[in-house]
Amino acid sequence: MKSSGKSKKIKLRITDRSKKILTIVLAVAVVILIVMTAAQKLGNMTVSTFTADVKTYFMSLGSGDGYPYEISAGKVKNITVNNSNLNLLLDDKTISLTSSAKEIMPKSHTYSNPVMKSKGSKMIVFDLDSGKFRVQRGSDTVIEKSLDKNIMAAAIGSKGNYAVATYGKDAQSVLTVYDKNGKEKFSWNFSDERITDTDLSPNGKYAAVAAIKALNGEISSKLYVFNLSKADEYTACFDYGGTTLLKVNYIKGNNIVAVGDNLKSYIKNNTNRQDDLKFNSDKLHNYCVSQDGSSVLALSKYGSSSLSTLSFYNSSNKERFTVDFDKEIRSVDTDGKYVAVLFDSEVKTFNNRGKQVGTIYFTGEPKRVTVDGGRTYILTGVNIKSYKTRGTTDERQVSK
Repeated sequence: MKSSGKSKKIKLRITDRSKKILTIVLAVAVVILIVMTAAQKLGNMTVSTFTADVKTYFMSLGSGDGYPYEISAGKVKNITVNNSNLNLLLDDKTISLTSSAKEIMPKSHTYSNPVMKSKGSKMIVFDLDSGKFRVQRGSDTVIEKSLDKNIMAAAIGSKGNYAVATYGKDAQSVLTVYDKNGKEKFSWNFSDERITDTDLSPNGKYAAVAAIKALNGEISSKLYVFNLSKADEYTACFDYGGTTLLKVNYIKGNNIVAVGDNLKSYIKNNTNRQDDLKFNSDKLHNYCVSQDGSSVLALSKYGSSSLSTLSFYNSSNKERFTVDFDKEIRSVDTDGKYVAVLFDSEVKTFNNRGKQVGTIYFTGEPKRVTVDGGRTYILTGVNIKSYKTRGTTDERQVSK
């Protein structure tokens, strides 16, 4: 039986459509293959991180309602940036906001005192009031555990490994490092010291640990460096008498910066301690490190709330500029390219050479600032606002 001409045409149209779909699929596959091949050669991407980034991209397609994004500042525990999305740790979940404030990748939690640390698309979220923690890549939970001791600090590595510091059974604190699959690779007991912070080297081979102890009413700290392939000794140990070490970060290669209540310390290649920057009569106000290893340090001059100074350091810990202000700094942030400084009713932005490139006058109660290239975000008491990093914006002049 012969087919009619009409049925032939229908068959032809289906065939053409299938060809177009096949062409598109093949083109996408070629692009993905090229990107993956280049990433593997560069060594800065894995299959899992690439998959997470692709998933994030497709989830971010489409528009949100735009900024300002309404949210109570009391719910926001932390804000980080990844691929132009804001990653928010809230009191009940993690969530990301796209450049149009579209909500993507919500992931609920039940932690009573949550903390989040991130490296690119990878993050570790943990509870300071319990032993609960989880490792995420985007919206995917890679590992989720509940330890029998409370967590005091944790870190995520760029290679996907992670470290968790807990109160110990026979020691004051214990550091445990796991590989990206959740297998324990290293453990160290601190018999009389409490871990305050830890970080993992970019190559995943070392861990830096800040720990404090009290003896005869005096506080002192130590910075330990561990080679994770050697379980019976540390690579280096540095003493800080009269100092409470608060933060420790690998900023580039095997170089470490530790910040305490009265000094900033730089360790070159895991072992060579440079001259400490002592704050003397100044008081530490804020310190943050960007994903590329650049950092900003904000101090209150002579402990005064009306005088402050800000210093920017590149990823090699070289001071690029310092600027003084006759007002209190409320928050600072850097992405390595720009620096944003939050005051009571304005934000000043600088490039990484110290030139002021923007001023933002805003309304609302200032809480924190986040800079991401061409956009600067301000968390107020009731919302998150988005502005251009460069140029002058005066929200006070906008008619209601």
